[in-house]
Amino acid sequence: MAAVTIKDVWKYYGKTLAVKELNLEIKKNEFMCLLGPSGCGKSTTLRMLAGLEFISSGDIHFDDVRVNDLPPRERDIAMVFENYALYPHKTVFENLANPLKLRKMSRSEIVERVRRAAEMLEISELLNRKPGELSGGQKQRTAIGRAIVREPKVFLFDEPIAHLDAKLRSHMRGELKHLQRRLETTTVYVTHDQLEGMSMADRIAVMHEGVLQQLGTPSEIYNHPANEFVAGFVGEPPMNFLDVRLERSNEGLSVVHPAFQLTLTDAQRHLLENGNAESDTRIGIRPDNLLIESGDGGSLDIAGSIFVTEPLGGDMLIEANLDAETRVMVKTKIREMGGPGDPCRIGFDIEKLHVFNKETGVAYF
Repeated sequence: MAAVTIKDVWKYYGKTLAVKELNLEIKKNEFMCLLGPSGCGKSTTLRMLAGLEFISSGDIHFDDVRVNDLPPRERDIAMVFENYALYPHKTVFENLANPLKLRKMSRSEIVERVRRAAEMLEISELLNRKPGELSGGQKQRTAIGRAIVREPKVFLFDEPIAHLDAKLRSHMRGELKHLQRRLETTTVYVTHDQLEGMSMADRIAVMHEGVLQQLGTPSEIYNHPANEFVAGFVGEPPMNFLDVRLERSNEGLSVVHPAFQLTLTDAQRHLLENGNAESDTRIGIRPDNLLIESGDGGSLDIAGSIFVTEPLGGDMLIEANLDAETRVMVKTKIREMGGPGDPCRIGFDIEKLHVFNKETGVAYF
């Protein structure tokens, strides 16, 4: 196991910037997720760690060893790809054993390592089959097993379960997390799926347009996003964003929208004052931090109307119009809410409100 340090790393493809001044420290035995949309630089970063891409500038260290100029085979890493990369003419046993044969290990040690990995991944009964005889999940386990037998310092996963069906993806998330805890191997996992990152990682590095936006635990990323991009990218359904004005009154500091006015807490007011917040700003609130009730005679403050309801088993999503130009998404327990056009009342959990600089997108809180 190795700690991984990425220091001031830049990557250009010609004149196109792929990664900008990336600084990241990954602890020994840590499960680190690189999360972001397509083209954000996460896979490029992983390939630089693997030695498959040259670094334009900066340094990468595994423990105290600078690996910039080391070829992939000398970095003691194991990489798992989305497309499995299995040899179709070889059995599962031969696929697992291949990296060990290249190291010229003894036959007995190869057999023992393959046996242990197969038992761990519950594919012992598949060792004599070829990839064409396996399901998608079995192929993925085989690809992971081929990485495990090497007993590397660092595991690198490049969207390894993105193509699996939803049920199998859910199962494999748990399997991979359990496996990493059991092996205690430093792991870097690339994905565009925020659910994978939130459910599996010890820490998440959110990237956008080649720039690290925020580094933190899943809880920190979700509850305290550093900026509007992170707030909107992490969370399903996504956060609601509304343009508002900050106004003072006898009650204190309020956010004012054409459809409502909310008085902020003293703690929130202090954060905005210390941050020199502009009067024109943006607020964000997650759908499960909004309250809703049907009809127009309820106790909640904001009048609205139902646009559409989406039952989701025990929960439901409700899109509600606050005025002709403003619509919000609410997540609540399933119940009778009426149909499109019916009146409703909406309330904000003010403690869960986020406020962002309208120009830069940086969060005040």
